[in-house]
Amino acid sequence: MKRSNQAGIEGAACRPNFSAAGRRRRRRVALGLTLLAGGTFVTLLVAHAPGWSRLVVALPAAAAAIVGLQVTRNTCLAQATAGTVEHEDFSTSKVEADFAAASRHVARTIVRDGALIGVAAGGLGLMSGWVL
Repeated sequence: MKRSNQAGIEGAACRPNFSAAGRRRRRRVALGLTLLAGGTFVTLLVAHAPGWSRLVVALPAAAAAIVGLQVTRNTCLAQATAGTVEHEDFSTSKVEADFAAASRHVARTIVRDGALIGVAAGGLGLMSGWVL
């Protein structure tokens, strides 16, 4: 039986596998990685770096996307892999098998989508060498 949340993400768990404190921490990390990706791109652009070198933007962009998607999809990759849920004090406890399976499915979609965003960011960095 397939599960979905209000956003219609197939296989999404109906409850988060991390705490509100974990959500705040992940948002800060996502913001920091987004700023790093943007700063890297602007620095390479201003330095007139060759287009191929701008591919490095893909790494922080993919990382930022993965962390941000964890927040929006209520699923931590590490917790999903371990089959646990994170509490406010960052301790963990095991979850039932069907919830763990749903979390792992959502985790796979997070990695897939984050990687695609990273590839797109790298492609834009590469193409900016021809345009700018």
